[in-house]
Amino acid sequence: MIVYSDVIKTSSADEPLAFAANDEIISDGYTLIPCNADEIDALAKKPAKTVGDVLGVDDEWERQPADVKAKKEAESILYFVRGERVTEAAANVDTGANASAEGGDEEGAEDSAKEVINVVSSGLLESTSFDKKSYMSYLKGYLKNTKAYIPWAQKNREENDWQWKALSAEEQEAEKKKVEQQIAIFEPKAMAFAKWIQANFKDLDFYTGPSMNPDGMVILSNYMEDGVSPYFIFWKTGLKGQKC
Repeated sequence: MIVYSDVIKTSSADEPLAFAANDEIISDGYTLIPCNADEIDALAKKPAKTVGDVLGVDDEWERQPADVKAKKEAESILYFVRGERVTEAAANVDTGANASAEGGDEEGAEDSAKEVINVVSSGLLESTSFDKKSYMSYLKGYLKNTKAYIPWAQKNREENDWQWKALSAEEQEAEKKKVEQQIAIFEPKAMAFAKWIQANFKDLDFYTGPSMNPDGMVILSNYMEDGVSPYFIFWKTGLKGQKC
């Protein structure tokens, strides 16, 4: 299993922003659908266009040929994740008391069950709120920090990852070119997607990881055309996958 964590840790006035695995906010139990450069351009040019046109459905993504998926993954800076509303049972806390003797009613436990969105519940995401001005101010800083993470992560990989050192010179060069491509794609496509956020701001919900790190990722959420099925948008470049 792979768990994806927010790479940005809280900074302080005395130290620079730290890059490391922070909140675990999503696992590979969900289908992560990358949004490539062309799709981001389409959203930016037609802000009212529904994200459903880009997202599609999970099984359509899974049926894509491997080369198509690889190209889309390489060009992506965002992940879309489909969520579902599920019923979550209440925690059963054993106090050691005799419910029958106290006149307790076992049927009450069922009443305590609640409906949740699976992505929010499993990632321990916390709802938060912004006005447009404060969000765009946050986003400017977050994108700057995330862009800086891309070369930092590559340098850290070259210095510390035994798998990197096991690659041939040709394979290492190919990997470096992928990182260069990612940096080149990131800024213009992030700015294009920011236009879509501004145009659809009133329809979006916002979540942070459980630490509510003010420097970390703010996950965007909205609903598909049916008004029932939620989807979430994660900045791919702000995620670090780790096997566990």
